[in-house]
Amino acid sequence: MPQIQIKARYLKIFFLSVSLILIAVLAFSGVYVWEKGRHQQAVSNQIQQPSSSTISEELMVVDGVSYIPKKNLQTMLFIGLDKMDPFEASNSYNNDTQADFFLLAVFDTENESVAFLHINRDTMSEIPVLGVTGQPAGTIFGQLALSYTYGDGLTDSCRNSVKAVSSLLLNTQIDHYIALRMGAIPYINDLVGGVEVTVLDDFSTVDDSLVQGETVILQGDQALRYVRTRKGLEDSTNLSRMKRQRQYLLSFAQQVTSLQEDLSFSPELVTQILQYVLSDCSVETLSTMMHRFSDYSIGDIQDIAGEAKQGEEFMEYYVDQQDLQQKILALFYEKVEDYATEEDTHE
Repeated sequence: MPQIQIKARYLKIFFLSVSLILIAVLAFSGVYVWEKGRHQQAVSNQIQQPSSSTISEELMVVDGVSYIPKKNLQTMLFIGLDKMDPFEASNSYNNDTQADFFLLAVFDTENESVAFLHINRDTMSEIPVLGVTGQPAGTIFGQLALSYTYGDGLTDSCRNSVKAVSSLLLNTQIDHYIALRMGAIPYINDLVGGVEVTVLDDFSTVDDSLVQGETVILQGDQALRYVRTRKGLEDSTNLSRMKRQRQYLLSFAQQVTSLQEDLSFSPELVTQILQYVLSDCSVETLSTMMHRFSDYSIGDIQDIAGEAKQGEEFMEYYVDQQDLQQKILALFYEKVEDYATEEDTHE
């Protein structure tokens, strides 16, 4: 079977966590049909064209300064799940999968840029709850990671996580989502020949090939252990793991953008990866986004300040409400005078 050829320049914008997966979907869409059945479709056909969004139609006034929602924004939530096996429906209104990773991408089509907000999975927040019929049944206060446990483990769970993140971010609209089960990480990592990192933590009780302070090129399952492990480390908080995740993503980005030639990989490998991916986007939507955003400038990965505490059973993270508000203003709003100036310029 012939190899699939991928243009290196199309890798740029989706380097964070799922870039190669999206490209694989596009490349293979003409010859690969997702098997229907218990796990349904990995890439749904619900949305055909990307939409623009704002988080509110109203002004926000902070410390006497008025802000108006930015226009021409599009958002996508990347959800990393704590399971190794491919997607499969729970056939129930709940499941045992938690979300270990949340990354919100904010595409600004006016300034042709993309910003990223990394959200702690331990964040304590109001989480939507689904009843036995799959219908909304109120909320609970708990870790954001638990939002995915409500639903069948597929679309319902993704949508519930989207609602939970939106609520945390003061009802910010989230246009699309892509969920990834952790079993895909080794395949993605090795597609680019491994990812170089300087080991941040002491992994001696987990993997003696990961020596703190040494620079290594992560391969296969080693990459998964590096970005996923908490238990057994001296610092087992999710804050420490998030630092490793950001380090890995930035190094992955450098590896992808340094590729001088197009990539080639087999349809069999694409088939394997696609079993671990779930999105509300159609192939047409992903194709449109890929071409539209491939040359956008990429901003830093931000997070929300806060405090980690040991709860009765698990770690709990309480966001700093002032920092949360500032992050939302910076990402989704602009000052009224700035908006007026831009409008005047276009007249």
